[in-house]
Amino acid sequence: MRTFVVNERVAEDHHERASSPIDPARCAAINKLPPDVLLLIFHQVRYTIQESPDGRIPTIGQDDTHLRPSYQHPTRTYFFSELIASVCRHWREVMSATSSFWTHLVIWIGEEPTPLSHIRDHLAWSREHLLDICVLSGRPLGAPYSSAMEKAQVDATMELLVPHMQRWKTLCMNVLYSTSLPLPRIDIVGRADNLVELEQLFFDDSAAVADAADSSVIREFHTPRLDVLIMSGLHFRESYVKPFPRHAMPTWLNEVKILGYGAHHPAFPVVDLLRCLVSCEVLDDVELADLALDLSYMGPPVLPPASSWTPCVCLVGLPGNIIAEYHRLLDYPFAETISYTRCTMERPARLCEWHSLDLNEINSPPSLLSFLLLGQNRFSGNEVSFTDCDGLVPAVLSFIARPLLGGALWPCATVTRLTIDRCERFRSSHLREVLEARRSAHAATGYAEQDDPGFVVNPITELYVSDCCELDPGDKEWFDANVYWVCWDNWWGGTASQHHNWPRS
Repeated sequence: MRTFVVNERVAEDHHERASSPIDPARCAAINKLPPDVLLLIFHQVRYTIQESPDGRIPTIGQDDTHLRPSYQHPTRTYFFSELIASVCRHWREVMSATSSFWTHLVIWIGEEPTPLSHIRDHLAWSREHLLDICVLSGRPLGAPYSSAMEKAQVDATMELLVPHMQRWKTLCMNVLYSTSLPLPRIDIVGRADNLVELEQLFFDDSAAVADAADSSVIREFHTPRLDVLIMSGLHFRESYVKPFPRHAMPTWLNEVKILGYGAHHPAFPVVDLLRCLVSCEVLDDVELADLALDLSYMGPPVLPPASSWTPCVCLVGLPGNIIAEYHRLLDYPFAETISYTRCTMERPARLCEWHSLDLNEINSPPSLLSFLLLGQNRFSGNEVSFTDCDGLVPAVLSFIARPLLGGALWPCATVTRLTIDRCERFRSSHLREVLEARRSAHAATGYAEQDDPGFVVNPITELYVSDCCELDPGDKEWFDANVYWVCWDNWWGGTASQHHNWPRS
């Protein structure tokens, strides 16, 4: 029996009803309502859920917590229709007449798969509507079920879905085994003219697909509206990199996430990956996570100088040599936002310039310094944020509180906004030292702006700190009097709040 995951308010209401005596006459009464009245009730339930303040929608079935944390999607919402329709046959029959209830299709595979008959019903009841489809692998109840069983269930499911390919709006597949997933352009072919999001992820790739896809098996998978592509490196390489450039990338891709490529797979040159990505001219967001890439290419950059290819970039779990080669092959482009999560950079290397830098779970002080010092120049960089960084120690803060080598070049000279969240290895006095030194140096230049010849460093004008350390009363007084805007846990202060008489606690 599946469990229903619902929001707190719904769960509390259910508990109250369960603890009260059940009146059979009242329970039977609702099924005596005319179908049109029942439909009005179901529409109102849907509206209430969709407009709820917390935005959470009940989910039928199992969760996806067996997937790797970076691959889970806690914000993904699954529609409530099946939850309501599973109450009784009468409700299901009433709802089946309204096609708009069936535009979201959640298909579970594994030990308790969604019956194929339910999938057929759902596809028929949705009529001509576009479909949001999720194929999810349930958490194994005992020992993990076999990859052969999962693949057979996925194949049977896809056999039902493919004839409706023109109605796919989103196709999101999260399964246990890499071999269960069908490959676009190899196993999934045809016209999906309305598909805007394609996601294919898995947990276990120990029995990986063979390095066997070649031009003879590549066929067309038309996705002219595809906006979001989320895949493992394994499947992205087989479906998009290896056929490139004979088969171009989708023209209007806006977001690409490539998550995971183990060192036990065939060599995956970083240059091949980037050649494929830079062909997507309107790409705004790129995430590359946990990729073991080949660095044997020693040739020139793949992106010409002054190119307009400047997506926001998130690099996760990558070593310094891959990060350095990424930036070299792109000829050190400017990035509006660049994020490094669980990355290392023990040996300094040139990095791209940025407007906003996000550093997450960086535990090595040398790596943290490399990301801070090697990705900006005199006129780039306005915001820096640290989250869960054990590498943010007093020595690192002290290093960015003075010019390099006693000269006039300051680290992160143009940064004015600093955000620190859940970093616990410094005290408020260390942070005050940074802000005080920068403010004094800025004042010594006669408050020279970035465009002025005498510019040296900007002061930090906005400071946001949460869940780090206690704010010493003396430091609090200094921040309040010398920083434009400060938020430290639950305290708000700074000269702006004083001027506008805004709440300060």
